[in-house]
Amino acid sequence: MSTRKPIESWLTDMDGVLIHEGIPIPGADAFLNRLKESGKPFLVLTNNSIYTPRDLHARLARMGLNVPVENIWTSALATAKFLSDQRPNGTAYVIGEAGLTTALHDIGYVLTDVDPDYVVLGETRTTKTYFALAC
Repeated sequence: MSTRKPIESWLTDMDGVLIHEGIPIPGADAFLNRLKESGKPFLVLTNNSIYTPRDLHARLARMGLNVPVENIWTSALATAKFLSDQRPNGTAYVIGEAGLTTALHDIGYVLTDVDPDYVVLGETRTTKTYFALAC
C-alpha cells in the first residue's frame, strides 16, 4: 500500500468553483481563508483573459473574497509566459482586452499590426474568441 505525499500547493479554478455569475459559491470565503492559513502556496486560475489579476482581485474583494493579486493566474498570463519562452521581447498582433495586452506589455512585447511574430486572439466583451497562436 502506497502512502500519499503531503500536499505542497493548491490550484483552484475561479469561475464555477469560487464564484458563479458574480456571486460567491457558499463556503468559498472559508476555503480561501483555509488556503491562506495553511501557509502553502496557492493559485486561483481563470481562463478569462479580459481582466488583469489586479482587476480580478478588486472584483473578488467586492464579493467578499480576499485573493491576493499574486495568487491570481489568468490565461493571459499563461499566454504571455508561453510567448516569452518561445520568443523573448517579440511582437504580436492582439485582439483582446486589458488583461491580455497588459500581460504582453509586461513581458516586453510590442503590439503591432505590421509583420508581428504572433497573432494572439483573446476573449472580448463583444466577441467570444479564445487565444490562438500563429507563426
